[in-house]
Amino acid sequence: MRAFVAVDATSNEIANLQKEMISGLSARDIKPVNPDNFHFTLIFLGEVGEQRVASVVEKLAEIRFEPFSITYTGVGAFPSPGNARVVWVGIDEEGSTKLAALARKVLAKMSEVGFRPDKPFSPHLTIFRAKNRHVRVNVARYAGKTFGSTLVDRVHLKKSDLSPAGPTYSNVYTATAAEEQA
Repeated sequence: MRAFVAVDATSNEIANLQKEMISGLSARDIKPVNPDNFHFTLIFLGEVGEQRVASVVEKLAEIRFEPFSITYTGVGAFPSPGNARVVWVGIDEEGSTKLAALARKVLAKMSEVGFRPDKPFSPHLTIFRAKNRHVRVNVARYAGKTFGSTLVDRVHLKKSDLSPAGPTYSNVYTATAAEEQA
C-alpha cells in the first residue's frame, strides 16, 4: 500500500480560505485539496508491504507526546508566490515548534524500521496545487491573518488510494497523545 504518517488538519476557515483563493483562478489551472484530506505529512513512506506495515504500527505505538494546539496563520507558496506550484497555509510559531518536535519523534521511530524522509519536514498545509503551469497568488493579502486552530492529539498511519478523481486517504492506525493513552 502507498502510505504516509500524518496529523489531520481541520478548520472550516481554511476551507473557506481555499474557496476564496481559487475563485479567482481557472479550474483548468489548479487542483484544490479536498478539505477532508487536509493534513500535515510527517513522513512519506511510499509503497509499504504488509510486514513493514506491522513494524510501522509497532513503532508508532511507542511514540509519546502531549496534545498541543496549532493556529493556522498566513499563506505561502512553493517555489514562490509569483510562480506557485503549491499554495499552503502556515501555522503559528509555537505550534510549528511542537509539530516539528513531533515529526522528529516520528522520524526517529521510522528510521528504526528503515525509512528515511524524502525531504525535510516543513510544517505547512497544502490547500491547492497548480496543474500544468504555475499560478500567481497574493500571499501578502493574508499576512498576519489566522484561520482557526486544531488540537493535535493523534498521529495517523494513512493509506493513499489514487484515482483519476484524486486521492482517497484512510487511517490504518492511529497513535493518540499521552493523556488519551492512560
